[in-house]
Amino acid sequence: MISKFKYHLRNLITLRYFSPVFSGNLFFIFGCQRSGTTLLLSILNAHPQITCVDETEFPSPYPFPSAQRLAINKINHHYLCFKILEHSHKLDFLKKFYPNSKILWPIRNPHSAISSMLNLVNSEGDWIDRCVIKEIERLKPFFGKELESWHLPKLSKIELAGIYWLYKNQYPILLKSHGFDVLEFKYEELIQNQKETLAKITNFLEIEWSDDLLNFYQKNPSKSLAGGTRTDRPINTTRASNLQGKLNAEEIQKINVICQPVMQKYSYTEL
Repeated sequence: MISKFKYHLRNLITLRYFSPVFSGNLFFIFGCQRSGTTLLLSILNAHPQITCVDETEFPSPYPFPSAQRLAINKINHHYLCFKILEHSHKLDFLKKFYPNSKILWPIRNPHSAISSMLNLVNSEGDWIDRCVIKEIERLKPFFGKELESWHLPKLSKIELAGIYWLYKNQYPILLKSHGFDVLEFKYEELIQNQKETLAKITNFLEIEWSDDLLNFYQKNPSKSLAGGTRTDRPINTTRASNLQGKLNAEEIQKINVICQPVMQKYSYTEL
């Protein structure tokens, strides 16, 4: 009861209930972990009309902008970009307060995405050890029956990562069914065809093109964002071809079997 009261009080104080009026100048970056979302954020942040905010900058469990901030940006003809991967499952909240917001959803080959998850290590282990169960739990309200059929407690960490990749990248279908405008595109296309892919993104957002997008690393000197993504250097095009990483043949086959439906949709071939 107290938490519900605090929720409504916060929304009143920040004028959040007026947010739908101004949500057209807000867009989100959502997606599966290790799919290029941080790189995309740093590129778009170089655009003179876009202000990007990373998930690591949020102290609140509901780190969404108030109507005041949205209105100020709209008056200045600026756009807000929020990268908040762990909040993408809050569908009812997004529908209520930000129904006009557009969504960018990069998708990365599952082999390289899962290999990157293994490489993201801290004192508690790699990303899969730390986070994959929690992330799958967030998907259960939408894919509960399908997830139960996998008998999750019996699966290996690579299989669990594959399950997460499979269902997380089906979530855009739900977003679209609830009226959200979602642009899905492949991480590999952003790496290999940067200008073409970014033009596609700016057209989708209805934002004028800026060459600063191609020179983003000059706008972000000596900066490293979440997951170790460097923003002070040009895109390394070899990332798109580094698919296998640390994965062995058995792990690759498990990923092929689990992720095949979505891999086929985006023309990813089995290794």
